[in-house]
Amino acid sequence: MRIATVDIGTNSTRLLIADVKNGKVEQIFKTGRVTRLGEGVKKTGKLSKEGIERTIETLKEFRELAEKHSVEKIIVVTTEAARLAENAKEFISKVEDLGLKIEILSDREEAEVVFTANVLHFNPSGKAMTVDLGGGSTEIVFGSKNKVEYLNSLKFGVVFLHETFIKSDPPEESELKEVETFIRNELVKVKKEIPQENFVVYAVGGTITSVVAMEEQMTVYKPEIVHGYVVTENLIKKWYQRLFSMTIEERKKIVGLEENRADVIIPGLAFFSIFCEVFKKDKLTVSELGLLYGLALKEAVKCHQKG
Repeated sequence: MRIATVDIGTNSTRLLIADVKNGKVEQIFKTGRVTRLGEGVKKTGKLSKEGIERTIETLKEFRELAEKHSVEKIIVVTTEAARLAENAKEFISKVEDLGLKIEILSDREEAEVVFTANVLHFNPSGKAMTVDLGGGSTEIVFGSKNKVEYLNSLKFGVVFLHETFIKSDPPEESELKEVETFIRNELVKVKKEIPQENFVVYAVGGTITSVVAMEEQMTVYKPEIVHGYVVTENLIKKWYQRLFSMTIEERKKIVGLEENRADVIIPGLAFFSIFCEVFKKDKLTVSELGLLYGLALKEAVKCHQKG
């Protein structure tokens, strides 16, 4: 069966079209747009009119792409932005007006889906962690193929960090220190819950995939190169130090960095830099298997069990 999964996040809206059969997922097409649905939501408590409009326009485009690819079923989910917003119902009814059913996933569901997809795919011999840095929240899950031992959805992502701490362009040193201190304090709390140090880390989200795209100078994004790429702590720190002294306009010219990510890349790189320090990791494996793939895999397993 051919399905489409759509993930409406705080920062971006993404689409995966895949064939699911015998419990497996075969990717056909994947794309995404920076739609900023959750822009300002932590301050106002509401989704902005502009954020809703950008997202609805993108969903219309995705619906057309699904039709072109003869998709039989579209699964649409949303996460942190809609969990927080007072006017989430207004947004959801606009999505439903497009003929799309939408589900608001709990942070636990979102985190478990991503973790399961990655451990099934990479098949680590020991313990593993997934770190999914989003726009409005960050999911950290630790465990093995058989069991989730720790799960936490931190209530911040790159949009929140940027809106809260970065006021200058380029950022002042004091602003960078503030964002770093905030991230460190949050991650130290997580580290106390996971005393073990011998585990592999799968990093998910637009920040970490951008590191690969920038390092490899991708004029066109190549998921087949990005997926499974091992990013070192030194590489993350190199890009962080290089970009934080630039203005947003200067960052937009960097090959491999989406223009719409030029502002939020700074707190994103700060996050992964501090993460490596706190968890004593000198390398992370970049994964393309986020929520989109996880949802498709769940559907594939369901179809297999039925069949």
